[in-house]
Amino acid sequence: MRYFAETREHAIGEALGPFRGTRFRPAYLRQGGHQLALVEVTLAPSLVVRIPDCTDPAVLAKLGLRPDELAHHERGLTQAIARRLHGLGATAGKLAGLRWWSALTGAWHTIVVFTDRARDGEVAFGTPGLVQPTDPDVVRALSVLGIRTR
Repeated sequence: MRYFAETREHAIGEALGPFRGTRFRPAYLRQGGHQLALVEVTLAPSLVVRIPDCTDPAVLAKLGLRPDELAHHERGLTQAIARRLHGLGATAGKLAGLRWWSALTGAWHTIVVFTDRARDGEVAFGTPGLVQPTDPDVVRALSVLGIRTR
């Protein structure tokens, strides 16, 4: 599985989530000794149509899911849901992932792509760019997460 944030702000927020309620330090933008970078990902329309939008109540009902399960902070629970949907996709032959809310805020959405269901050329990666503390998306993510800058 690959997890993609729909916005830069969301991707940065996922990296900064563990630091909620603290005072920002530039070191938060480093992991494993490396400066964080973002890369734009483009999903082909042929893939997008095979990814159910689990923010839609009708889709949730059809798949037998509850919103509180999808936006849960316990990763084991959400991964179990993804495995179940992957199994449904094997039966139906079309589910290639899912779209749902971030556990950090309902304003952010995640797209999960089942790597074994994406066809050649359906996922394209751009050029990575380093994330800087002054980036407006960093500033917005800090605000959403309650990470103080002063």
